[in-house]
Amino acid sequence: MLKKNSFEKRVRFLAGLFVAVTAVFPLLIFFITSNLKACLLCFTGCLALCVIAVLLYRTEDAYITGIVIKLSSLVDVLLELEEREVFSDNEDTALSKLQSKVIKLARILKHKNIEAEQGQENIKSLVSDIAHQLKTPISNLTMYSEFLREDGLADEKRREYTEIICLTVRRLNFLTENMIKISRLESGLIQLNMQRQNLNETVLKAVKDIYPKARQKNTEIIYREDGQVMVNHDRNWTAEAVCNLLDNAVKYADRDSKIILSIKDSALFAEISVEDENGPIPEEERAKVFARFYRGKDRQAEEGIGVGLYLSREITVKQGGYIRLKPTARGNIFSIVMRK
Repeated sequence: MLKKNSFEKRVRFLAGLFVAVTAVFPLLIFFITSNLKACLLCFTGCLALCVIAVLLYRTEDAYITGIVIKLSSLVDVLLELEEREVFSDNEDTALSKLQSKVIKLARILKHKNIEAEQGQENIKSLVSDIAHQLKTPISNLTMYSEFLREDGLADEKRREYTEIICLTVRRLNFLTENMIKISRLESGLIQLNMQRQNLNETVLKAVKDIYPKARQKNTEIIYREDGQVMVNHDRNWTAEAVCNLLDNAVKYADRDSKIILSIKDSALFAEISVEDENGPIPEEERAKVFARFYRGKDRQAEEGIGVGLYLSREITVKQGGYIRLKPTARGNIFSIVMRK
């Protein structure tokens, strides 16, 4: 406000000075020369200068007003996160450069808003899925706990109910561990330790974790490799992804069946494949098997919650790779493809 009053005072002072010069200078010329014509010419010149000064002031005032209006529109562009041009982009001026930065900032903020909305939707979906998964085991725990409180309960029934409760607790523990993994992956809390290291050793680490379960079902894991493959990857999380594929194959395998685990090397990619003999997944389900908590219609009897393949995909994607499913005559091939 003080700057505005100071500016208006200077304008009034200059206007008064022009009026004074226009009035006094012609009289001074007449007093010196006693020439009326020269006096009139001087007065006309001073008057013309005053008119020009007024026009310039009004033109400059209109220009500044227009700039202010456009700057106000540019602020609206930022507030509304639009990518609309206010100043001409063809001119290399300070205002066009300012506009470019404002539009870039609006684009970044818009992208951040979209990411935040997607994050909120993921959180809502995750909470909904967790609530759905916890409902049944918690109900079972409550129900069988009440059964155990019954008077005169036979020892056989007591052992049966206790075993069910133990199984339910293990299921809850498994669910909780996987929920923590999923939430850490989706929220970006996990920092992958990407190093160029031996992929064969990573895969064998996964085999060691799944071997006891395969042995219980007398399922043979056949390991094949083209040679030692060096790939930029996180060893622990990649082993987790491979272990989930193997666990999925072992879980649905018949006794005395075979699983082929292979590593293929190419110029640009490395591929880890798990081939099972569990029957091909129906075509209508192939696009859903990597979804969180999805389980096939004919797999409901088997123990599991449907997060293994989802975790494998998320881990692979986080490392710049992808996962794919290919049906065979006797089963399926799940492959993790990673860039070298």
